[in-house]
Amino acid sequence: MYITGLPVAEDTFGVEMLVQMATSAPLAMLVIFLLLLFFFRRVSLIIAPMLVAMISVICTMGLLIGLGFDVHIMSSMIAIFLMPIAVADAVHILSEFFDTYPRFQDKGKTVRHVIGHLFAPMLYTSLTTIAGFASLEPHRP
Repeated sequence: MYITGLPVAEDTFGVEMLVQMATSAPLAMLVIFLLLLFFFRRVSLIIAPMLVAMISVICTMGLLIGLGFDVHIMSSMIAIFLMPIAVADAVHILSEFFDTYPRFQDKGKTVRHVIGHLFAPMLYTSLTTIAGFASLEPHRP
């Protein structure tokens, strides 16, 4: 920075940040996939949560860039933070379903019970997550 100036330092930092994001995000997705596979042991159960995580990250980053916000050190990490958050509700639903199913022995009744039981907690955690991300409002160019 002292030799070339702030613009070159910012550009170098920006390039490195995007390279790190391009390697860290897929690795995080792979780790989440492997953990879900280990816990639930069926690919068919974890495809939907993984798709939700991937679509959440793509839409969020696309909106961030499309609306003209700068990608800085905090916003570049949104993908890493958003993936486990996007998968969390599905993990709770699947876990509660498998714990509750023996009591009802009916998939429809079990799903209704699980959603009724988890709706409010998942809603509040999602709203607080939204509020937390909104508080990190990036600076406009």
